[in-house]
Amino acid sequence: MEKSELIERITDILKVNGCFSIGELELENSVCVGTLGNYVGLAEYFTEDYVDINVYEPRSTSSDEIDTYFLNYEDLNSDVLYDILLVCEQWEAECIRTEKRISD
Repeated sequence: MEKSELIERITDILKVNGCFSIGELELENSVCVGTLGNYVGLAEYFTEDYVDINVYEPRSTSSDEIDTYFLNYEDLNSDVLYDILLVCEQWEAECIRTEKRISD
């Protein structure tokens, strides 16, 4: 799948189901955007226009992020976009399950 197709699919899901945080899904890991030395950037909040990246120091005893920044989907590589698409598809499935429970 080309980068533009990945972005289109991600934004289509988010337009229908709304933005979300990684904490709203029961996932073992966030999407790793990159590392630099002792720091790791994790994609943890997704909107139609951008992704919110939280920077952590894994060796730290604190689970708080040390920095946050935003990236447009166009600025991410295809591997990261594919991982984000998988997370968005899980969000879409969760939204469908919720709608079904509400309608029953």
